Amino acid sequence: MTVKVIIFGASGLIGDGFLQECLRGDDVAEVVTVGRTRLDLTHPKLRQVMHADFLSFASARNDFAGADACFWGLGVSSTGMDHDDYERITYGYTTAAAHTLHEVNPRLTFVYVSGGGTDSTERGRVRWARVKGRTENAIISAFPNGYALRPGFVLPAHNARTKTAAYRWASVAVTPFLPLLRLLRLGPVLVTDTAQLGQAALNLARQGHSRHVLENRDILTVASRLAHVPARVNRRRIRDFCPSVCKSGV
Repeated sequence: MTVKVIIFGASGLIGDGFLQECLRGDDVAEVVTVGRTRLDLTHPKLRQVMHADFLSFASARNDFAGADACFWGLGVSSTGMDHDDYERITYGYTTAAAHTLHEVNPRLTFVYVSGGGTDSTERGRVRWARVKGRTENAIISAFPNGYALRPGFVLPAHNARTKTAAYRWASVAVTPFLPLLRLLRLGPVLVTDTAQLGQAALNLARQGHSRHVLENRDILTVASRLAHVPARVNRRRIRDFCPSVCKSGV
């Protein structure tokens, strides 16, 4: 069985992890990226869709046709951002795409990257956590195969480099502490990387999961599943750590 995957945010750090793992997946027949700018990448599996209005995806319906999964890596940091703008991007963009995707395939697997500390009650004091919680709830309510990933400290893989300077600085600051986290066995609780996020998303599309909200440790467990994973991935152990960060999916 082969699958078609739609990826949002492929130009960002987490989206790149989704993209690279999908292109490596022997059971992934087609990868469609949706964005405003073209990626500097060509691949036989890859088709890029340029889309301007992220509050309406009706015109992309034909591009979504036949999709089995959507991996959402699009996101922005709330730091310094107007509250309404943050909600429009975080909640509005995601649910607009989900609406059209649900019309195309209500059984589609939708994997939304949220973040540690997200407030699923939508009643907490931290605004960004409420907005992400509202978005998680919308996706999980709309799709029986809807999942929210809540990674902690996300490190780049595939030689990727985040465009956000603050995350690059954080990577430099955190790297010396990785051996200590490993010694204290806090790695699975606090740290993952973009390859593991991609592997987890694919395994959710392949096999599903009993939980719809996956914390960092759950993500690593799902990423390390060997069933149906291409042989070249089976032969290596999933890394617990790799050099470096991004928490918001940018």
